[in-house]
Formats: sequence, structure tokens, C-alpha cells
Amino acid sequence: MKMKKTVGLALAATVLLAGCNKDNEQFEKYSDGLTKLQKAEAPIQQVNKEMNKLEKEKESLSKEVSGKDISTVQDKVKSFLDNAQKREEQLKKEEEAMTKSKKAFETLQQSAAKVEDKDDKKELDELNKALEDKYAKHEAFIKGYKDVIAKEKDLFSYFQDASGSQEGVDERSKALQSAQKEMSDKVKAYSKSIRKAQTERADVEPIINK
Repeated sequence: MKMKKTVGLALAATVLLAGCNKDNEQFEKYSDGLTKLQKAEAPIQQVNKEMNKLEKEKESLSKEVSGKDISTVQDKVKSFLDNAQKREEQLKKEEEAMTKSKKAFETLQQSAAKVEDKDDKKELDELNKALEDKYAKHEAFIKGYKDVIAKEKDLFSYFQDASGSQEGVDERSKALQSAQKEMSDKVKAYSKSIRKAQTERADVEPIINK
């Protein structure tokens, strides 16, 4: 009986060890996936720098046009529209980077699904959920930014119309202000989702690196 019990314990330990090794393999894949995800999103840092520069340029152009006879600042109007196009190009680069990140994220989901330890799996799933929310909030952020740019272009293109009226300007300005307010809310939501993902990743790091 003692021998049987000892053999039974040994077999149980072997099973546990095999499960542990299997999880370690998934942790390694998960870690590699996070690295690829981070590399995919790296270009967004440069995009942010360019966007900040373009936003400052936009504010300067807006001030130069404000309160002026629009016929005397048509060169500024054109510069504003050029600026809007450049911002759209930067947004496209950011979208491409996030698309690559989402592709890398698929490997994280696959690895987490194969982890057998319930507590570890729970932590990985929480990070995955936070990342999913970040992608959703980013998509809304990009959509909101595009809407703002579209409203800006509509307003400044209208300034090029010699037959335009103050009523037309007011209508487009109101639409732009509404889009800017919505955009502000989306920026806050996206920033919050980033912080959440960072917190969850900090919880996961000890697990995947043990």
C-alpha cells in the first residue's frame, strides 16, 4: 500500500510538472507576442511628435485667420488645408501601426487560452481584455479625429467660396465645435484605456518572466 501511495504521488508530481512546463511554453510565447505588439506600435511615438508639431502650426494659422477679412488671408487658408492633409497622413500611419499590433495581439489570445493554471490564466485574460478595450477606444479616437479634420476642412474650404455667407460660416463652426467636444471625450477614454492596459501588464510581467 505504501509503495502504491508513493508511486501515486510520484505520478501526480509528474503530471503537475508537465503542466507547469506546458504553461512556461505559453508564457514564453505570450512574452514574445507582447514584444512584437510593442514593436508594432513603436512608430506611433514619431506620429505623436509630428502631430504635436502640426497641431501647433494649425493653432497659429487659425489665429492669423481669426477676425480678418478672409479675402486677405487666402494663403493662410491654403496652408491650413495643407496642414489638415498632413495630419490625415499621420493618422493613416498610426492606423497601420495599430493594425499590426492587433495582429500580434492574436497570438497573445491563443497563448493565454492554452494556459492551465487558473490564477495565471485569469491575469493574462485581464490584460487581454484591457488590450481589447484599448484597441476599441483607439479606433473611436481615430474616427473622432478624422471627423474633426473633416469639419475643419469643410469650414476652411468654405472660406475659399466667394459667395459664402456668415450664416454658412457659423453653421460649419458649430459643427466643428461639436466634433471637437466629442473628440475630447474620446481622447480621455483612450488615455484611460492605455493606463489600464499598463497596469494589467505590470501584473502579468512576474508571471510570464518566472
